Parts: sequence; C-alpha cells; structure tokens
Amino acid sequence: MHSRERGTDCCGGGFAVTLKYPSNKFMKKIFLVGLGFAASCVSLPAQDSIVDARNTLALWVQTEQIISKTKNDWDLEKAMIQDSDTLLASELERLNLALEALDATASAADEERTELAAERETLSAASGVVAAHIRELEAQVQGVINTFPQPLVERIKPLIRRLPEDPANTKLTLGERVQNVVGILSQADKFNGTITQTSESREVGDGRTVEVRTLYWGLAGAFYVDSAGEYAGVGFPGEKGWEWPQIDGAGLEIKRLLDVYEGADEIQFVDVPARIQ
Repeated sequence: MHSRERGTDCCGGGFAVTLKYPSNKFMKKIFLVGLGFAASCVSLPAQDSIVDARNTLALWVQTEQIISKTKNDWDLEKAMIQDSDTLLASELERLNLALEALDATASAADEERTELAAERETLSAASGVVAAHIRELEAQVQGVINTFPQPLVERIKPLIRRLPEDPANTKLTLGERVQNVVGILSQADKFNGTITQTSESREVGDGRTVEVRTLYWGLAGAFYVDSAGEYAGVGFPGEKGWEWPQIDGAGLEIKRLLDVYEGADEIQFVDVPARIQ
C-alpha cells in the first residue's frame, strides 16, 4: 500500500492536516472531503458581505421611510402655512378697510362737530334774542287771550296756567316759556282756521239765561240761536271779551244755518245778518 502526506493550511494556516492516500479510490474521497473543508473556509467572507448588504439595505429602507415621512409632514405644514397666509391676508384686508372706514367716520365726525358747533353758536345767539323778548311775548299773549272765545280758552287752560305771573321771578326755563307761548298761538291759529259748533248758556235781554247753539267762524265771529228760534244773535270779540248782541227777527234764518251745518236740513244758501268788529 502506498501513502502520501500533504500538509494544508486551512484558511490561512489556522491548523495543519496530513492526508494519506492508500489508493486512488480512497484518495478521491479524501480529496472531496478536503474540498469541503476548503469551501467552508472560503464561505465565511461571503457571509459577512451578505450581512453587510442586508444591514445596508435596512438602513436604506429606513432612510427612505424617514424621507417620505419628512416630505409628508412638510406638505401638511406647507398647506397649513398657505391656509394661514390666506387667512391673515384676508384679515389684513378687513382691518385696512376698517381703518379706512374709521378714517372716513372720523372725518365725518369732525365735519359734524364743526357744524354742530356753528349751530350751537347760532342757537345761543337766537336764545339771547328770545330771552330779551320773552317777557314782551308773554304779555302780548296774555292780552290776546282776553279776545279768545270761551271754547278756545277751555282748550288752552293748561297752557295759560303755565304763563308766569312774575316773569322776573319764575322757575320755568326759557325753553318751557317759549313752548307755552308757541302752544297757545298754535291752538289759536288752529281754532281760527275751522268752524266750531258748541252748546252754551247765553243771557238774553230780559235777564233770563237760555240754552243756545253757537257756531264760531274762527276768531272773527259767531252766530247763536235757541232751540225755538226765538232768541238769536251774533258774537264778536271786543276789548273786554266777546260781545253777544241779540238780533230780533233773525232767529229762523240763524236756526236754519245751524241745521244745515249739523246736517239736519238740506244744503242751501241762507241769508243771515253779519257784523265785523
């Protein structure tokens, strides 16, 4: 039997193996076993490379995920920033318009303030004129009241009571005193522009008092008649109040006049006596 010895440094000389080949067949088997050992030694660096590749791939995938998440986050933040920018731009425009409106309002307020100041000066001057003449106006109104018919006097009694007895010593303000004068004159003007019919008690020539119907033609004059048409006459303002002279024979015509006015008789022309003072 032949034998051969061979020394092999596996993977760089970690250990030595001595092979003996007694025959060709046996030598082939030993050779295959050696190749297996050699392949085992050669595969170790390749396995390290695969691990490194896997680690690198994992890092790459992780990096891509981070990049994708960062991009998505940025897109979301970008949209939010754009929305905020649009909202702030709209709010800025609204505030600018509000400031313009305030400027316009301030200008209008300044103009109105100037106008009101001028109006106040005018009113102050007018008040001075009225204050200087209010006593004279009240005295004239007091004199005119004596010429008013009784129905009008009854209507304005509350205003007459407010006329100060002593204009120099009164608690009424200038505005209240003017209001009284204007109110009395306004009611008098209204009465003067209308026809007023009333029922009154009138003293006749024989000293008796009878119930009569009276028709006032404003402040100018009046007609009166009793229910039978026996006592009738005219009325007109005098220096001491209204005067009521009786007119004999005028009762039927004056009665017809009042009946037409009240609608108790047909519309027609009526001849009645008249007197203007």
